[in-house]
Amino acid sequence: MINLMRYTLLLLIVLFSCTDTHTVTDIDGNVYPVVKVGRQVWMAENLKVTRYRNGDAIPHITSGPEWSQARDGALCSYNNDTGYIEDYGMLYNWYAVNDNRNIAPKGWHIPTAAEVAVLVNALKGDTLAGGSMKTTVPGYWLYPGTVTDTASGFSALPGGYRYGLDGTFHTLGSNAYWWHTTGSYELFAWSSRFYSYFANISRDPQYMTYGFAVRCIKD
Repeated sequence: MINLMRYTLLLLIVLFSCTDTHTVTDIDGNVYPVVKVGRQVWMAENLKVTRYRNGDAIPHITSGPEWSQARDGALCSYNNDTGYIEDYGMLYNWYAVNDNRNIAPKGWHIPTAAEVAVLVNALKGDTLAGGSMKTTVPGYWLYPGTVTDTASGFSALPGGYRYGLDGTFHTLGSNAYWWHTTGSYELFAWSSRFYSYFANISRDPQYMTYGFAVRCIKD
């Protein structure tokens, strides 16, 4: 009996350890796979959540003019088509990313520019990191030849972006963008960008009104 109890306890520990290690669940019940790169643990999919951690809804803005004028948190799906959410997640403006109610699941956060730099350096720097961070699943990137053989498991998808000045949508299949929490001047914040035709990754400041995808990193 004692041996059976020990076996059951060990099995439960293993099961809970696997759950904690391999997935994370947001407040809406969306489950995301995770991947370890170097010493960091990242979501391996884009965020889909529609509520802040306290349960408050993130405003869903479809109108282009309203999107460009918003100075509070907002989200949308690419081209206002919910069919894109499953693969590409939601697009968020930076105000949602920076809101103190938090869009990341408990125990996770949106990365700073410094944390993204650690990730990029772990994958051989700006020139090559983009290639190893892209998904190896065919049919997403318009030019898949830049996906390296040493895929990191980060599984970046080219979900495009929403233009911050008029709310139009661009570059699905060609580019991927993610927000950082680090601001840059009054109206700008840092972001990462991947390219279909190149294996590099660039990190640039963009208007906070742009709609970009979000990846979370474990605390």
